[in-house]
Amino acid sequence: MLIYLWPNLNSWFTSPHIMYTKGLFIFFIIIVITITVTWYIRDDSLVVDNHTTMALRIRPFWESSTRTKEFPSDPRDLQKTIANKERQHLANESVFLCDPWHPEEMFTPPTARNTHRFRPLPLATNASKSTVKIVNPKKQYHVCDHVTIRIDAKDKYGTQKQYGGDFFRIKLFTPKPYSATGPEYFIDYDNGTYFAHFILRWEGQMKVSVLLVHPSEAIPLLNRTTQGSAMSLFTFFGTFQTTKDGHKEKEDVTCGVAPFPPPSCNVSAKRTHGPWFCQQPENKFLTCDDWAYHYMDMKVSSRNLENSLNSTGKALFKSSKVSLTGNRLPSFQVLDGGSSAKVSFPYCSAVHPPKSIQTSGYILQNKWQPFNCSVKKFNADNIESCLQGKTIHLYGDSTARQMFYYLRDNITCNSKEPFLCVGNETTVHFKFHGLPVRGKSVVDAKKIRYIAEEIDDLKGGPGVVIILSVWAHFGLPKGTFYRDRLIAIKQAVERLWIRSPETRVVIRSANTREHSIKGFILISSDWIALQGEKTLRSVFGGDDRFLFLDVWDLTLVQKPKDQIHPSEPTLTQMMDYLLTLLCDP
Repeated sequence: MLIYLWPNLNSWFTSPHIMYTKGLFIFFIIIVITITVTWYIRDDSLVVDNHTTMALRIRPFWESSTRTKEFPSDPRDLQKTIANKERQHLANESVFLCDPWHPEEMFTPPTARNTHRFRPLPLATNASKSTVKIVNPKKQYHVCDHVTIRIDAKDKYGTQKQYGGDFFRIKLFTPKPYSATGPEYFIDYDNGTYFAHFILRWEGQMKVSVLLVHPSEAIPLLNRTTQGSAMSLFTFFGTFQTTKDGHKEKEDVTCGVAPFPPPSCNVSAKRTHGPWFCQQPENKFLTCDDWAYHYMDMKVSSRNLENSLNSTGKALFKSSKVSLTGNRLPSFQVLDGGSSAKVSFPYCSAVHPPKSIQTSGYILQNKWQPFNCSVKKFNADNIESCLQGKTIHLYGDSTARQMFYYLRDNITCNSKEPFLCVGNETTVHFKFHGLPVRGKSVVDAKKIRYIAEEIDDLKGGPGVVIILSVWAHFGLPKGTFYRDRLIAIKQAVERLWIRSPETRVVIRSANTREHSIKGFILISSDWIALQGEKTLRSVFGGDDRFLFLDVWDLTLVQKPKDQIHPSEPTLTQMMDYLLTLLCDP
């Protein structure tokens, strides 16, 4: 049948009328293909150096028209695609895009590693004798060039140290407008030599700052604090009181995180890791159920801390965060060589806790700039709209309370309680983390609740956000006390996620702080905070269910002086970063 019809079909297809119709059909197909390809090209474009670079990506037509792409691990791939963001969600500003650097490229020092562990206190590292130099000096640098700084630690006689362990803080910065970065890598060769490696990420006049926070000889003294020695030096009290036959019975006894010999009172929150014990009152009318108040004797605690140091130890802590002045490096110029592209990053939305301490960004013209996303600038108007429909629970220490005050002061709300702000479809709430509590405040024992208890009582939901800032009061107890508390909080969050999986949880890191005078430096040192930060990241690191607010990296290179409660410029940068994580672009 087909053979019979073929001559007639052939003559029909080759007729002039049909040939004209076929031509129109082919022309229509070409137009459709052209429009489709043009749409693909336009949608996959990327703003680079304020121009549009086209990146054609061939793919089958059955893929979804709303395309999301994985964020590339190699920054160079950003010139082709930006992850999970439409173009209108890119930041207006663009930054230089530099290739990553790997530690195996580090320069090898001329001397071998030394395992010498004896550290004589009188021969501690001296900031005025130690030297700094640039390993790879140039007359002129360009953006994305690498710079390696070498530090040689020396004692007060100018003799090279034969072991490492010094606690340095180093940054490159431009004074105006202020920009600063910490090293990509800092290597202690354990022989008195240290290398810090930087990538130059902006144009301008660069200066080098190197601070000796603590000499290595001071670290064993600080390490005693992390092992619990300072806890025994703090004097905590519990007030027990009741009324018997119209008479008020009252007695103050010593309390702490460790059990006392019997008879004693266990007032712990066992289910949520809140160990706390007090001596049993001698007053026969008072029982362990009569615990009424908690407070701390600051004067006695301060005296005990200071007396724990001998004269040499006190000399080691007489000053800290001292600039190295053995030689001063001249500033150097960084130019745009033209070979480094600029890129507009998407706004930060999914920053998760890392497993270790690592440089995650830098300050660029007074604004925090993470390596792979951008931070949006907020004001009172867009803070209000950002928090619309959200309930924010801030749990932790006074650094969380500072964040509460910032949000409260930038939205319209009626404060029903001192730490509760209720506005138009917005609620912001702060709660302290429970014991231990340092400071002069007298705390009502009946109001002491732990974060895990608070989270267990939460309903949660898609508009609920929990922000955790738990670090400043946990540098005292020994062993796994801090880790156990964090694990208890994490387990409470996991129980909440079973009830309300849409609830978002943000972990705030520690920050640098002012170093207290005399013995209090044993608990206020940045080295103590750093050890706690390592614990925090070991508990939450690598868990992509949590968001992470890295304040440690920001305060390491900030312009203002270090404070336990960051000053206004740093606080604003920190809160802009937080709100960027929480709010839609």
